[in-house]
Amino acid sequence: MKGRKNKSAERPGSSGMVSGVAWYRVEQWPRLLEVSVDRSELERTYDEWQAMATKGLAELARAGVWARKVDVDVDELVEWCRTNGRSVDGAARAAFVALKVKAANDGHAK
Repeated sequence: MKGRKNKSAERPGSSGMVSGVAWYRVEQWPRLLEVSVDRSELERTYDEWQAMATKGLAELARAGVWARKVDVDVDELVEWCRTNGRSVDGAARAAFVALKVKAANDGHAK
């Protein structure tokens, strides 16, 4: 998947692992392109990204991977990158989503 990954899962897979897929808001897409150092790797439009992401989610599901959409607020992502000394790129976006999934799972693991 070229963009970020994500789909709502009702329960984790047999391994107990849940994958997170970044899910962006249409109104924030231009901001994501503006702040991303790898903007040339991203789809040009939100509609192109959404089609790719939706296809990727279906592929993950067919492969038996439980994935959950993770709402990404671009300003929150930018602040997290700034705080952690990172550029806004694919690796940072993935790390940010992974932290959000972990936090959500830790909150429900009690």
